[in-house]
Amino acid sequence: MKPLPQDRFIDVGVIRTRYWDEGSRDEGSAPGRSTVLLLHGIGCSVLEWDRNIEALSAHHRVIAVDLMGFGLSAKPADADYTLKGHADFVLRFMDAMGIQRAHIAGNSLGGRLALSCAAMAPQRVASLLLVDPAGMERLGTILDFRVASLPLLGELLTRASPMGLRMLWRKAFFKPDAFVTQDLVNTKVTLAAQPGAQAAFLKTLRNFLDLKGFRPEGVSELHAALPHMLAPTLVLWGRQDRFVPAAHAEVLQKMMKNIEVQIWDACGHTPQIENAPRFNETSLAFWKRVEAGTAASSFSPAHAATL
Repeated sequence: MKPLPQDRFIDVGVIRTRYWDEGSRDEGSAPGRSTVLLLHGIGCSVLEWDRNIEALSAHHRVIAVDLMGFGLSAKPADADYTLKGHADFVLRFMDAMGIQRAHIAGNSLGGRLALSCAAMAPQRVASLLLVDPAGMERLGTILDFRVASLPLLGELLTRASPMGLRMLWRKAFFKPDAFVTQDLVNTKVTLAAQPGAQAAFLKTLRNFLDLKGFRPEGVSELHAALPHMLAPTLVLWGRQDRFVPAAHAEVLQKMMKNIEVQIWDACGHTPQIENAPRFNETSLAFWKRVEAGTAASSFSPAHAATL
């Protein structure tokens, strides 16, 4: 197996931030190649993109970042762990990296943050690749997270436990035995046990959802913004997603103008891991169309493919 990309760090304000940067100019690539920014989901890190970054960086500069509070990025107790706070962090990370404009791809929470970035700074988003994005509808998210939103009970349930993390991550895949290995569990436990990690996770979680589902104010804000987003958008969703149902893709399909939706069978919440070769091929083809200026004609009117 090829070694993981080099961990790099940059200060985003006071937040020391871990990122991967592959296919950049210092590796001999063309100066004008476009940038792809990868955003992971809640409780995750850049490691969720380890099956994708090599293939994608053969054609683009690809940057994966640990969101504040996650992975190896700093976890300050007084940071703003709201959706707006996280999206603002992403835009400030782009500033720190000197990135004016990027294709933004996000899985789960990362997909929701990609949409927030498009609403807050549309000129900086060349396209959106939304992979099982969370928070499209009020109802439907996994019970584990909804219960963890409760005071005290959440602190108990989200401790860095090998058994608990194994059980949770098995729900993320259609075929969990192939992906939820002991190495994965060990890595998840190590990251979750870092000082401040549980607090950052719970603050993010509780700002995003409650016992019933995704917080209504966040859903309402998103629905108000979606019709105004013009960036070419590709939505990929696993039909067997147990974290966020694929039916939530209908919200994006109805409200966005320049969009394609693909529902992949035999796939769970993380298509970029569970079906990495197809994900890489599909993503590269999408960005190629965007940069050729043919995405609008390909995607309009809103189109859905069930595959």
